Amino acid sequence: MAPSDTSAAIAEPLATVARNLESASTALANEFVRKFVSAADTGAVDRQAPVEAFEMAVNVIGLCAAGLADGGRVGELSSARGSRVALQGRSVVEAVEWLRLLERVVTDHVLANADEDGNGIGLDDVRAVLGRLAELFDVLCTRELEAFTSTYNELAGWQARVSTDLLSCLISGAAVDASTVNDQARTLNINPHQPFRAVAAYHDPAPTAQQWARVRRRIMEVLWRHDPRREILLRERRGVLLALVPVDRAGPGVVPLLAEMLDGEPGRSLFVSAGEPGASLAAAGHSCRQALSALEISIYRDQRGQVTQCTDVILEVLLAHNRWVSNRLIETRIGQLVEKPHLLDTLRVYINCDMALQRTAEELLVHPNTVAYRLRQIATLTGRDMRRIIDIGDLNVALMAYDAIQMRRDREEARTDLRARLFA
Repeated sequence: MAPSDTSAAIAEPLATVARNLESASTALANEFVRKFVSAADTGAVDRQAPVEAFEMAVNVIGLCAAGLADGGRVGELSSARGSRVALQGRSVVEAVEWLRLLERVVTDHVLANADEDGNGIGLDDVRAVLGRLAELFDVLCTRELEAFTSTYNELAGWQARVSTDLLSCLISGAAVDASTVNDQARTLNINPHQPFRAVAAYHDPAPTAQQWARVRRRIMEVLWRHDPRREILLRERRGVLLALVPVDRAGPGVVPLLAEMLDGEPGRSLFVSAGEPGASLAAAGHSCRQALSALEISIYRDQRGQVTQCTDVILEVLLAHNRWVSNRLIETRIGQLVEKPHLLDTLRVYINCDMALQRTAEELLVHPNTVAYRLRQIATLTGRDMRRIIDIGDLNVALMAYDAIQMRRDREEARTDLRARLFA
């Protein structure tokens, strides 16, 4: 979009200012360099910075002079600083702040010379000239922002692909080449030799794009609060997210921060889990698998609004990854109850109620005598004494194995295959 056409009434003042800018371009560029370099707080000496700043200023002043004399048309910048700013991972503000500083230098020059002898421009024309200069600089700023956005999006896409490949490799369970993992991590500006742990989140019910954007922002705020350096590997699809987070950070830790977040509104719809830390990035694959397994268990048990750590469900995780053991536990402990769901439910509630008959009856909404009768049936079918802790513990492990088999069936039927959803 170009500035509006130059009217005949201000054509001569614009041409006069254009000639003045051309003759003063070197002096203005030097003034800009002094202000720009002194304002930049880089923390390191860059001997090339003043030279580049001078060349940028001369180029832009020339474009402005040509634009004022040529009806408002703006030529192209010799180099897109916005692209370099994006590549260096710096703020979008830095893509245009130098142009705004140069605009102030040029504007001050026009004002300072507005009514001097020989300048040919009076105060009545200053407003129109400054308005046209503002339009020219707006066009240049828009181009810098477009260059920044284009490069930033390309870089973000490349980083996402590298991050996805790296997470896919780690989560697969196959042996990984530590040197390859380390090289990929360094391309993402991540230190691979620090400990990492995985955290996973699942939104239920399936969110809309707007809902997920809000929830994702809350999760990322927590992760960035824990890790201001942002050395995080992330993979997400709408409704499910997996992140590898550095452990060695100051503060309460990522798990307490996530638990604090779940105390609020997100806790009504989010399931969150965490794996055990790995000593390095190359060794963090097991943490990813643990976090996803713990998340599946959390979803199956409807434990939303809390962080389910792998250590909290370690037995269920082991059973979920060993079908033969799970099946043998079911067959030898509760095989006779599988076809009698009401007895399985009674056994589960009885254990959860600490073997209290009255509480079990209240939970099941039946008479205590009914519970007692069902417990006698369970004892007869399983050969276990329902009053002995050791027998109850044995039956509880069998129930965990039963849940693990059900979860695996759900995953194979593509209902809760979190890995497939993340890496499809």
